[in-house]
Amino acid sequence: MPRAAPALAALLASLLLAVADGRAAEACADGPAAATGHVGAGHLPAGTGRPEVTVADNRSAGTLTVVLDGIVVPARAGDDARIALATTMAGLKDAAVVLVASDKAPDRHGRRHGVLRLTDGDSLGERLLAAGAGLADVSFPPCASRFLAAEATARAEKRGIWRQSRIWTDLNAAAAGLPDFVLGRGRVASVGRSGRTTYINFGRDFSTDATLRLGDKVAMALVAAGRPPESFAGRRVEVRGWATSRNGLDLKIDEPLALRLADGKTD
Repeated sequence: MPRAAPALAALLASLLLAVADGRAAEACADGPAAATGHVGAGHLPAGTGRPEVTVADNRSAGTLTVVLDGIVVPARAGDDARIALATTMAGLKDAAVVLVASDKAPDRHGRRHGVLRLTDGDSLGERLLAAGAGLADVSFPPCASRFLAAEATARAEKRGIWRQSRIWTDLNAAAAGLPDFVLGRGRVASVGRSGRTTYINFGRDFSTDATLRLGDKVAMALVAAGRPPESFAGRRVEVRGWATSRNGLDLKIDEPLALRLADGKTD
């Protein structure tokens, strides 16, 4: 087969290796994707944060660092997360990927943020979650459902971070080490409302016990789904998100998927 002319080859390389800016939702659609680079190394931050992956850019003989949206690795995950990430990345070494960026330009550290989509339509974030290398962050709505499904696979098979219980925060006990991304479980003591905010409380002392705050959008979405906030009273729930210390653990729920029943009941 004749070789492509140098100008055409250069153009093709440019098209394949250019960053594919666009709506992050496209990264979670089914179907093949065009390659923009190849997977290099992956690493985790020293504390809680998102995985970072280097993508080899053959055009420039350099690398691009991508911070993966939709996945968070809590510091408390420990070595289990690092082992799961290293194993997954080793299996994907040099795999072709396309970056669907959620930013318009690199951050101040020169990194891009987005989703690395593999050519089979899956994403690197889903692979890491299915291996137990992190938690799905539902504050990134385009991929939330798919990322939660990938995470559920690791949970069911006790992979990676799901091998140990310290990943959980007890919402009915005093929390330390905040602010942090938490995956919490607890029994709801009461549900109240003040103004446009709904409060889900995990104790009777509002100055020390954990509280979830729901805005109108989330409360209305729960009502529409047949699960009004008031129905959580007395039930065990699971919640995820960035929590701060404000008269006890304080967590603002911005997405309905961040809050779910965890007591096995369906009524």
